[in-house]
Formats: sequence, C-alpha cells, structure tokens
Amino acid sequence: MHWERKIELLTPTFCRGAYQDSPELRSPSIRGMVRWWFRALGGSPDEEKLAFGGLKGFGQAFREEVRASQLVLRVSEQQTQRANPVPGTLPHKSGGQGNPQAAFAAGGSFRLEVFSRFGELPQPIVEKTMRALEVWLLLGSLGLRANRGGGSIWPSAGGPESPEHLRARVDALGCRWPVYLAGTEFGTSGDALRAAATDTVSEPAWVFGTISRGERLSSPLKMKVIRLGQVLRLLITAPDERIILEAQKALRGHRSKPEGWKKLPN
Repeated sequence: MHWERKIELLTPTFCRGAYQDSPELRSPSIRGMVRWWFRALGGSPDEEKLAFGGLKGFGQAFREEVRASQLVLRVSEQQTQRANPVPGTLPHKSGGQGNPQAAFAAGGSFRLEVFSRFGELPQPIVEKTMRALEVWLLLGSLGLRANRGGGSIWPSAGGPESPEHLRARVDALGCRWPVYLAGTEFGTSGDALRAAATDTVSEPAWVFGTISRGERLSSPLKMKVIRLGQVLRLLITAPDERIILEAQKALRGHRSKPEGWKKLPN
C-alpha cells in the first residue's frame, strides 16, 4: 500500500519525544493515533497485529508470535515553528492553571507517507488502514489534549468544504459516528474554539473521562477544530450519540454553548 498526504496543524500541537521542553513530530505518536482509529472502525485484533505489529498474547491467529509492523510511517517536509509564547493546554484558564507546555504553533504543516514493507498486506487490511488514516484526518487529532482541541490536524488540500460534504466523506469511509458542529457565536478563531473545547467538567466520567486513584479512563467525547472552506469550526463526535447528548446537558453555561450544537444528518 501507499498513502500520502500533506497535513496542516490548525491548533497548537503538544507532541514531544525525550525532551520535555522541545516539541517533536514523531511517527510512533501518529502510528498510535491511526492504530486507535483502525480498531474503532472495526479492525480485528488479528488484522491490527498483522498491519501494526504486536507482542505475544495479542490476537488469536498470531497469538504466540511477536510480529513487527508491516507499515512504515514517514514524516517529511516539516514546516513548523515552536509556539512562542508557550501555549497552555487549558486555554480557558489563566496563569499557572493554564498548564503551559512546549508545542508547535498553529499554521504549521508536514507530509505523512505510509507504505508497507515485508511484502504487500492483504487488500482488506490495506483498505481498512487507509480508511483509518482518512478518518483520523477528519475526526482525529495528534498529541496531548487531542480530545479537547489540541493538535487539530486537517488536510492541506482536498478537505471538505461544507458540513454536508464532511458528513458525506465520513459516511463514504464507513464511519457512522454522530458528528456535531458547534455554533459560531463564541468565535471562529483557533484560540476561541480551543478554549471552548477545554472548558468542560469532570462528571459524568463515562463522558469526560477521569484520572482518579490510579484509574485512567479516556474520554470518548472528541472535540477538534476543523476548517470548512476558510472558516474554522468546532467539531464534536463520539462513538455513541448518548455521549454527546449527555455532554450537552453537562456543559450548559460553558464556552462551547452546547445548546447550539447541530448534528450533521446522515
């Protein structure tokens, strides 16, 4: 297989490697995001292990094997700048509560190339991998605070131009997740949209996730900044519509103004 796209960063992207004070675009981080979407879109453990590799005990057909990934992810043509001043991961808060972290500034771009090695993958797995990559571009993000507006990625060219186009593209990729767009009354700048995405609450945990007493539950509610035409919008999605409806109730009075969220009809 061979897949290649130029990708833009619409919001500050909190990615880093060994050095905490220096942002870094790393292919393992991208691989982890794409692998997550591969599973979310119905890829089986055996298919996942065949494409992305895995240790003993994972999957069934190759359970006793350690398998290297048959996919290579290569980042090139990186045109990014370190954000200065250092942005906060919680932009709806001020001062130290905003938790400033090293990040790449919005407006950067890079090229991602994905290809197979050790022979060609079975065609059904190739198709599922390409769908995962495309859905990640439209509904996913990259790095820290990826579920709350951080690291919002978008195709540099050929992205959806309207809400209807976005829904049609997601449907064509086999993703039936409900997708909502927030209104524009609180702004259309990347900073305003990201502040709205981070202004959430802690309960219920099954909607917003939790880190408590050693327990970590990732939020299934995903909020990212997208671009339709030339306008930035806040997108809200989740695997189950009940999650979004519960979030609407819990976030009344908050910056994202959930009473104005509009569902994109299938």
